[in-house]
Amino acid sequence: MTSVVMGTNLIEAQFTERVNRFLCTVLLDNELTEVHLHDPGRLKELLLPGSRILLRKENSPHRKTAYDLVGVYTGTTLVSCDSRVPNRLVKKALQERALPELQDYHTITPEYTYQDSRIDFCLDGKILLEVKGVTLIKNGRALFPDAPTVRGRKHVHTLLSAIKEGFTSYIFFLIQRPDASRFSPNAQTDPQFATILKHAVRKGVHILVYTSEFTGNLMYLREKLSSIEFQIEAI
Repeated sequence: MTSVVMGTNLIEAQFTERVNRFLCTVLLDNELTEVHLHDPGRLKELLLPGSRILLRKENSPHRKTAYDLVGVYTGTTLVSCDSRVPNRLVKKALQERALPELQDYHTITPEYTYQDSRIDFCLDGKILLEVKGVTLIKNGRALFPDAPTVRGRKHVHTLLSAIKEGFTSYIFFLIQRPDASRFSPNAQTDPQFATILKHAVRKGVHILVYTSEFTGNLMYLREKLSSIEFQIEAI
């Protein structure tokens, strides 16, 4: 099963406050400690005072903080909150030919420049694949984004434009937790993203949605979700 290592000797702590986009304070060994959060999303439903979190010790002498915040518990579910993980996991899945929808390719080019965008992967110079991490779930439904995303809209426009030039375009939503049964664009938070994504799908952009699971010190690729809904008024 496809997996990536999240760290060794992960340390449990207690979340206290998000100071800014990339800095949090936590209670570690009864001491207030600053840690780095590599996720620009809001994460408001996850990063609650008192929440159990997992930290990874970092030893770089150039860092201002000694730890990365890599996971947060919501109930008994551990959610990855490192925005670098989706790309790492999808890259591993591509290398292992673990995605049934994507099999017939020979080369994987990360960070592929197309027009004025940088797309996460290009396969054989003709298949574009953009990866988005998802952490927000409501009533079993995974939602992206959790904050308005100008960058996300631009990527969808780019994938749509590339189809006209002969590319095949995919957008891959990696849910960074295992407890989702369906997926929708978050029209309440970013109606423009939801609109352009729906239009792009109609014009031929493919959507892949997979769950994942953070257990032990590994992040595993799990189930593909077939339920993708654009009407979400009931949320």
